[in-house]
Amino acid sequence: MENDIKGAYKSPDKKHGFNFIFEGEIRFGPTYYKIQLDGQIISNRIFGFEFKWHPDSKYLALQEWLTTDYQKGPITTLTIIDLENGKFARVSKADKGFIKPLKFEGNLILFEKEYIGTGKKGEYEIHLFDIYNIE
Repeated sequence: MENDIKGAYKSPDKKHGFNFIFEGEIRFGPTYYKIQLDGQIISNRIFGFEFKWHPDSKYLALQEWLTTDYQKGPITTLTIIDLENGKFARVSKADKGFIKPLKFEGNLILFEKEYIGTGKKGEYEIHLFDIYNIE
């Protein structure tokens, strides 16, 4: 079938899909993965098991890991993928913590940062039009 997109996690419009591919596990911590998006492996990046689809299937928000080094990390970032243009943007970073995309609300992405060791948590939002560091 020509429009059949493979992936365990389908976008709301079913035009996009991705799979998590096990890559490893940090010491005393969670696992991390490669992503296969619309049949293509996203190279040179690893992700945690946190994601949200935009309701209109325009964007995919993921928890990207910037290091698996036990002494330095965790260092994670909220990564937004513009599915129409195939562009990536790292939106916000948590040193010694985890970022979790919560939901898209209109043109906002809401996310949570949780810092390991302190237990400190906070919710944040960024307007999608304020994202400039697009690759």
